[in-house]
Amino acid sequence: MIEFSHVSKLFGAQKAVNDLNLNFQEGSFSVLIGTSGSGKSTTLKMINRLVEHDSGEIRFAGEEIRSLPVLELRRRMGYAIQSIGLFPHWSVAQNIATVPQLQKWSRARIDDRIDELMALLGLESNLRERYPHQLSGGQ
Repeated sequence: MIEFSHVSKLFGAQKAVNDLNLNFQEGSFSVLIGTSGSGKSTTLKMINRLVEHDSGEIRFAGEEIRSLPVLELRRRMGYAIQSIGLFPHWSVAQNIATVPQLQKWSRARIDDRIDELMALLGLESNLRERYPHQLSGGQ
């Protein structure tokens, strides 16, 4: 579970996120919707501390994210952004498998997770071995 409690982020005098309260339940599929500049990317980047929040509390799996070493936190989660965040020389499956491999999961468990996440995202299995440049932005 990921929980935001009264989280705010400023860039200079500009409020990017203001007093955000939000819960993502484990195993759920969630979508952040908003206009350009409304704080969606900032909100997601605060979860794995690519951007540090100024106030409030963010909890991941019950732990305040600032209490965890940043590398440990990032190894415990996956984060996918559009193609600029993907390894261009790795297939879709290899990109998805990155965090599980760092966690030293078994090959069978990794393959199951790849299948699970591709199904969750509505990606057909024939995309498994494609490379990022072979996908549309929506894929």
